[in-house]
Amino acid sequence: MPLIFCNVGWMKYYNGIDGDSIERGGEYNQHSTGHEVCNFSDNAGTLYGYVQPTGRINIEKLGASKVDEFIGGMTVVWTAGPVTGGTVVVGWYKDATVYRDAQIIEKPSKLQRKNGISSFRIKAPTSKAVLLPVEQRELVIPRAVKGGIGQSNVWYADKEESREIVRSVVALIDSGTPSPLPDVDCIESTLEGNPRFVAHLRRERNSKIVKAKKSATLRATGKLCCEACGFDFKEVYGDAGDGFCEVHHIHPLSKADGVVKTELSDLAIVCSNCHRIIHRSNPMLSIQNLSKRVSCQRS
Repeated sequence: MPLIFCNVGWMKYYNGIDGDSIERGGEYNQHSTGHEVCNFSDNAGTLYGYVQPTGRINIEKLGASKVDEFIGGMTVVWTAGPVTGGTVVVGWYKDATVYRDAQIIEKPSKLQRKNGISSFRIKAPTSKAVLLPVEQRELVIPRAVKGGIGQSNVWYADKEESREIVRSVVALIDSGTPSPLPDVDCIESTLEGNPRFVAHLRRERNSKIVKAKKSATLRATGKLCCEACGFDFKEVYGDAGDGFCEVHHIHPLSKADGVVKTELSDLAIVCSNCHRIIHRSNPMLSIQNLSKRVSCQRS
């Protein structure tokens, strides 16, 4: 799947500025228009997307020849930066046409005219596009790291180091949307649209990570006791609690723009109660601080 990544300002709907706003990467005021404000605004079955590259879009990197003015059959991945920081996938166009230079919209819609949108760089059938709801914009794309997005708003992801990122994006596109992530006490935070918080929760539910941490702890200690309060499910519940615990990712991802490799030392064995208390706290409690609180309550 040939991909090109385009970074734009953060919006909820990209369907005109009314009832929306544009942040982190675009402006919309009397003197400057964020041209991406209508990137997901239908115009007679077509979407006209705008990104501001440094110079021209290098369509040769997408397979075009030096004399071509455009290339078709592309998948365009739109990214933006939420107020919580970082860069995430917000949506995509499939079967898109990418132009080397900005093009004029021949028949702009009423909404495009109202928003001052007259040019585009990418177009695609409306039926082939997906705009993720804010709460599902959780796939973080690294910036300023080897293999990640650089300073340009257009990224071709054509380096060997970028393959893992591309695989993650392709998997997201193939599935259509991320799987839901319900949590007893974290729904409100998740719906605030913090993609890194969601990424943190997903990492804690990665079955391979959980299994590896449990196995290492059992080999080292012979039991699975909560590192915050000392609770042992097997000791209290017998066979029903044998091998049960939750695994917490100690280091929050809220400041990580790069690819984060998880070591077993980054994880902690916790009981269900302590795990939820950790995530209910803002800022997130450390295992050590929660352990001190529990000890004080017990004394």
